[in-house]
Amino acid sequence: MAAPAARRIAGAEVPIPGSDRLRWIDLTVPSSSPGPAGPSDPFVCVPARAASGCHIIPSGDSQYYLAWRLHEEHQNVLEVIELCASKELPGSGLRLVFQEALCPFAFLCEREGGRRGELAYLLYVLTVSGVALLCHLRRPFSYVSGSILHQDDIVEFNIQSQAQSAKVTAVTAKPGCLVIGRQDGSICSYSLGKLAPNSPGFFNELRDDAGIGRLWTLMSRTKAVGPVQDMVPAVVNERDLLFVLHLDGNLRIWDIASHTKLLNYNVCSNDVEGHPSRLWVGEADDDQELISLAVLHQGTVVQDCDHVAVYGFSFSAGERLWFSPEPSVSTLPLLEGRLVDLKISTDKLWILREIGLMLYEILQYDSDTEQAFNFISSMFLRRLLQPGVNHCSALRETLLEHKRFLSDSEFQSLTANGLRKEILSIIEQEGSSQTASAVAYHWKKFSARYLHNWCRNNRPYGLLLDTNHEVLGLIRKGSISLFRCLEAVEILIYGSSDELHNPDGGGINLLDDMSDFELFNEVLRCMGHIHHLLGRSSTAIYYESLISSVISSDEVASQIIKMLETAFSPQSSSSIITLLGTDAYVERRQAAHKSQRKFSVEMLLSFRKLQSRSTSWSAVFDVIEKFMKCLNTNITPQEYESRRVCNINSALLVQATSQVARTMFECAFDLFLFLSYLVDVGGQVSLLQSDVARLKQKLFPMIQDILGQWIVLHFVGISPTTPPTIDDFSYQLSSLQLGMFCDGVFKIPTFRQFSHDMYPCKADELSLHRKLGCSDFTLACLLDFPKSPEGDVLSSCFPSPAKVIDLVRRFISLIMCESDVEYVPTFLDSTINLSAVLIRHGQYEAAQSLLGILETYLNHGNVSQAGQDADIACSAYLHLNGFCLLKLAYYEANIVLRESKVHDAIQCFFRAASGHDAPTALQKFSLETGFLVSVEYRSSLWRLHYYEWAMQIFEQHSMSEGACQFALAALEQVDIIFDLDNGHEAEGLPETATMIKGRLWANVFKYSLDLKHFRDAYCAIISNPDDDSKYVCLRRFIIVLCELGETKVLCNGEIPFTGLVEKVEQELAWKAERSDLSSKPNLYKVLYSFEAYRNNWRKAAAYMYKYFVRLNREGNAGGNRLSHALQERMHALSAAINALQLVDPSFAWLDSVREADDQISPSKRPRNLLMENSAFGTDSELCRLQFCVDMEILEKEYTLTEAQYMLSTVKSRSDFSESQSIEALMDILINENLYDLVFTIVLKFWKGSGMKRELERVFSAIAQQCCPNRVGKSGRNLSDTHQLLLLPSSEDDAWDINAKNMAVAHQSHGSCQWETLELYLGKYKDLHPRLPVIVAETLLYTDPEIELPLWLVQMFKTNKTGNRMVSWGMSGQEADAAALFRLYINYGRHAEATNLLVEYLESFAASRPVDVLHRKKMSASWFPYTAIERLWCQLEEMQRAGHSVDQCDRLKKLLHGALMSHLQQVVVDSEDVLSSSVGGGQAMESQGS
Repeated sequence: MAAPAARRIAGAEVPIPGSDRLRWIDLTVPSSSPGPAGPSDPFVCVPARAASGCHIIPSGDSQYYLAWRLHEEHQNVLEVIELCASKELPGSGLRLVFQEALCPFAFLCEREGGRRGELAYLLYVLTVSGVALLCHLRRPFSYVSGSILHQDDIVEFNIQSQAQSAKVTAVTAKPGCLVIGRQDGSICSYSLGKLAPNSPGFFNELRDDAGIGRLWTLMSRTKAVGPVQDMVPAVVNERDLLFVLHLDGNLRIWDIASHTKLLNYNVCSNDVEGHPSRLWVGEADDDQELISLAVLHQGTVVQDCDHVAVYGFSFSAGERLWFSPEPSVSTLPLLEGRLVDLKISTDKLWILREIGLMLYEILQYDSDTEQAFNFISSMFLRRLLQPGVNHCSALRETLLEHKRFLSDSEFQSLTANGLRKEILSIIEQEGSSQTASAVAYHWKKFSARYLHNWCRNNRPYGLLLDTNHEVLGLIRKGSISLFRCLEAVEILIYGSSDELHNPDGGGINLLDDMSDFELFNEVLRCMGHIHHLLGRSSTAIYYESLISSVISSDEVASQIIKMLETAFSPQSSSSIITLLGTDAYVERRQAAHKSQRKFSVEMLLSFRKLQSRSTSWSAVFDVIEKFMKCLNTNITPQEYESRRVCNINSALLVQATSQVARTMFECAFDLFLFLSYLVDVGGQVSLLQSDVARLKQKLFPMIQDILGQWIVLHFVGISPTTPPTIDDFSYQLSSLQLGMFCDGVFKIPTFRQFSHDMYPCKADELSLHRKLGCSDFTLACLLDFPKSPEGDVLSSCFPSPAKVIDLVRRFISLIMCESDVEYVPTFLDSTINLSAVLIRHGQYEAAQSLLGILETYLNHGNVSQAGQDADIACSAYLHLNGFCLLKLAYYEANIVLRESKVHDAIQCFFRAASGHDAPTALQKFSLETGFLVSVEYRSSLWRLHYYEWAMQIFEQHSMSEGACQFALAALEQVDIIFDLDNGHEAEGLPETATMIKGRLWANVFKYSLDLKHFRDAYCAIISNPDDDSKYVCLRRFIIVLCELGETKVLCNGEIPFTGLVEKVEQELAWKAERSDLSSKPNLYKVLYSFEAYRNNWRKAAAYMYKYFVRLNREGNAGGNRLSHALQERMHALSAAINALQLVDPSFAWLDSVREADDQISPSKRPRNLLMENSAFGTDSELCRLQFCVDMEILEKEYTLTEAQYMLSTVKSRSDFSESQSIEALMDILINENLYDLVFTIVLKFWKGSGMKRELERVFSAIAQQCCPNRVGKSGRNLSDTHQLLLLPSSEDDAWDINAKNMAVAHQSHGSCQWETLELYLGKYKDLHPRLPVIVAETLLYTDPEIELPLWLVQMFKTNKTGNRMVSWGMSGQEADAAALFRLYINYGRHAEATNLLVEYLESFAASRPVDVLHRKKMSASWFPYTAIERLWCQLEEMQRAGHSVDQCDRLKKLLHGALMSHLQQVVVDSEDVLSSSVGGGQAMESQGS
């Protein structure tokens, strides 16, 4: 604060919030007159300047203020704003764009007979070329921006068309009349808007004479008057008069109606220096017959020292109005600053001057903590964006200077948070990674540019005066303001020292005698020394430390006290040197040291004066304590009627309240620093220990209370509201328009009024929620405003300066008392109640900030309140703070911050419940938080209800962690209630302990499950004493695990399920039978894993077989592709087979499907799907399947399923259905070259002769495919490598890659059917030796011209070991050479038969020596002689028939030769045998003899 000034400051400016961000409706005014001939010599010589005015128009119960502005840089643009104090600030104003520049004049009045929606206002303007325009404007201003005013709404008249050629030097108007003053001193009036330009009486000229004497006057040589300087119309005694000021000093008063002059007075006759330039006329006092005038004299000898002369003229009213020729005169020199505007009344004079800007240096507070950037930025942003400082145009220009290019719509759509982000991004780009001093430096640069733009966009244009209601305002370039009187303490700070003991002068009478006054004056001087040394930055830093928890307020206070001793922070030396340079830093350090030495000396002298003028320090403290009473909010409980209002008056009241609160906080903080500094230097000024104790125990808590009250009031006055979230119920409620905005009053029902206070809503009016988030709609706007017969914010007129400060006092009392007229609350109570109101309106962040202030005071013991009241306040604070944290966490997007806030909320609720007087503290916050409490409950029972409420509210906000903790805490309270004190507390409970525990454990289970804490959920299940609830939870547990895909928890043994295994299995089986087969996870597989982990392999196999049966019954009902369904069947059968193999063979079988279905829980009937007939068995086999399923049946099913699956993976030309026979399936497989599956089916389903028969049929079919000349040859070969590289043509034809590989693996490694036939024939001929005969016969039958492959012929010629059998003839097994020989003969292959026979005969004859003896044995060889004979006969028949005669002859010769040789060899061998037998007999006889 500054030291008391010499001149009294009577009031302060209160900007109208939002007047800087109006949306302008551009309306072009056309003109039919030609433009000016040359801008260098305009016809209207009124000097161009920025001008403004305000015209007050009463309309019924309302009063409208029409303010207009004409900017100096845009002389052709006129801005018009319509204001009504009892209504909300309009969102738009009218911007009239004319074709040429206007002179700095405009006149607005109401059009007689105007109605809403019709032409209501008349606007008079004059262009620099002399064109007078009268515009008819509608009210409200509902024009479309960019449109053109209709020509019928414009009356245009060119003044240059008159005979007078003198230029216009002054212009004024009144309703129905435009008056101009010319350079020759003449005055002309035009009845513009009342008469047509060509009508008689439209033009009139005011002259000194009238009638016939005018001609004589014109011819006489009288002295002409000087050019007209200014003209002002006025009403005196119900007569329209015109006051005219001429350059030569003549002041003339004319009666406009009679065109007569009433007075001629020369203002230069009073020895006032300078020439008269402007004239102002006050409102006439008809009772005292007195009127005041003010004349500005410029061009004085002393440069920049103009004078204002005030004249008081008396008049007498009668048949002829008469003015006294000798008025009272007083002069007022304007020592500094150019006069901008002046308003005068009978006894007051308001002068608006343009004075140089006052820039305040910002003190640096350095900190090395990580939060320094956030702290400093928050401090600057809070001041920058508060109403009255935040200016839309200035801020946008500052952003543009920092290359933040935002369009009009983008900038207008920015909320307060959006503006913060944009500004913070600029500071971060400047140097976010630097020290706190660097951050403060960049903020100072940004603020300096903003201040420059603010001053440029807020130049004062003129004063707004309503003499009827004593309203004084200011029209600036970019805003509109009103003035208010100063509060008592403000008068002490800014006023003269006489105000301390002069109650009539507007001060306060708080001192008893002159000695007290002297002491108090010295205390103020000490506070002024501190304020002068530190500036306002220390207050801002301390303020921010109380609002935010980044830096402790005690730490800030101690640091500021240290700076009073050193005047410079040593911590910031390096960073400041970097920013400013070494020389600048040294210079600044020296200046600070000099200021600190001067401060120390001045403070020491002041302390000495205080000691000399008082008997002891106690007397000084008594005076300070009296001053503290003045600094307090001075709550005076009165029964005010309150109402929620949103209009200009309410916004002004909020703004004025924040100004008063800031001033009071700064003054209290200066007093706090003074007392702290006094304690710090107490040893130097003889401060006793008793004095220190009084300071610490009484005065410091009092001043802390005062600081807390004012900071809370200032915070709610400047902090913008937060916009509602999309899912906010109240926002949705407002979107349904369940409220009504009527006469500037929001009638939105509160929670208390919701059932009976419903109002209809107008769809075209602005709702309360639409204003939330706007920077000028602060938290205080949500509160109720005082209403009384003496005047309130509902008045249709703006309040007078004195009324504003009176409303501020009542508003503060209403906020702090909360309409309780019987109880004066303390700072803690008021803050808690105010936080509750903010919570009721959804302003959780703001409420938490207020509660943070409260926490600072409670933690450090800075309040004067103690004992039980402090405990109650602490419980209420914790309860509300926890609720705010809960809400903020719910809307927090950052996961880390969300978890942190949830954790803090949990702590707050637990701490709130631990308070001894918590029920008393929380009983009045049921509307805000929803917790209803009865103080009749005992502590344990109350905590049970509280924990259950906390559990429910966490659950409502999807915060299962907190809900789970409070559910467990409630369970502990149940144990306490029923186990201790013999259960007396449980008498008031409607439920038993088992019911309550069952419900709470069920909640614990639910929350644990939501958190995916599955073990905790299982523990909650087994801990539940209620069996019904337990099994419901178990079922839910299984369902959720299945939905989350966490079924491994059931199967991996992580949870033991002690005593619940059967229930789990039953529930899984029940759910599996009723679930869709396509659902994931597959519950049959889960059951398989569940039983397999417990080594119940028979059950595991049974569930997989049930899965297979359902797949068979439902087919492709699940929507899967056929191949996938068949693959699932294979997997199910494979799992069942594998599991059943681990069972004892005597039990390796499964119950029938019917028996399994009978064991399903009867609560729901399973799917009623008919079982399809099996593809492999007869009806008798099907009946057997329904009663017992063994390994053999499972393997058969697997084989058939595999076959169907393989068919589904290829483009089969034949469709197979399960109603067809196995033979048909095998035929299809053969056609698709799936031979492995064919042979597997044969081996599985047939034994003995049946198997051989089927093998013959299969090989016959394979052999047919090898014949190139057969009809209907299959073209598919899975072994073709190029086919495996082809992509499927569509999704339906896609092959499963695994199945394709399997199909290829089952085929031969060759590349043709012959190799396939050779491979399988070599593999299965040992199983059925006749297969080569079947193959050869099939080939010869299918293609009579085919040549048997060599490998097949060799099979006939070799034995099992692969050795040839030629040496012993053509005999052998079923597939021997003789069989091949007969086949050749049967199918007319005479050449092949002959060659085969010749080959064997020659081989027989060419035996090795070692085999000769064996050949000569009895029956050593055999040849098919009958077949040979048939061959010979067929050759003869062909010769006789004439077919192939030569070939037959050649074959006969070959055959005859071979046979003859063979027969001769047989004869020789026979003779050898006989001779050998005869010789042997003789030898035996000789030996015998």
